[in-house]
Amino acid sequence: MVTTVTAVGGLVGLVVSLVFLALQTRAVLRQVLSSNNLAGTRVLDPTIAGLREIHFKMLDYPGMRSYFYEGAPVPTDDSDRERVMTFAEMMADVLGGGLQALERIPESDNDEWVSYCRFVLDQSPAVLSLVEAHPGWWSHLAALR
Repeated sequence: MVTTVTAVGGLVGLVVSLVFLALQTRAVLRQVLSSNNLAGTRVLDPTIAGLREIHFKMLDYPGMRSYFYEGAPVPTDDSDRERVMTFAEMMADVLGGGLQALERIPESDNDEWVSYCRFVLDQSPAVLSLVEAHPGWWSHLAALR
């Protein structure tokens, strides 16, 4: 009789311990996912700062934005072409760097950044031409095509 009560008590204790362990595991999982999303956000901070810097530099050249957000073709004039292509390289570096950084945190929510990168590729013949000409340089962007 005492053996039976002890065995049943031990089983109840074991079940309670397992339930508590399951609850703790679930809480840790939520915390890890939250930390990964936060890390994904933080990893984009330098990328966003780089993008902001490009936009500030574009302010010095009225009409430059149209080459990256409005589908304007690459200009044929040598000095304008060089300027647009230099901005395109900077843009590709920032976009690709953001994709590469987010790749290192697979659980992060990167759908918005990927969507933005696709938008720029769709709207900027300059950036697209660079990525297509040198897919190994911007492999993360090339993978979006």
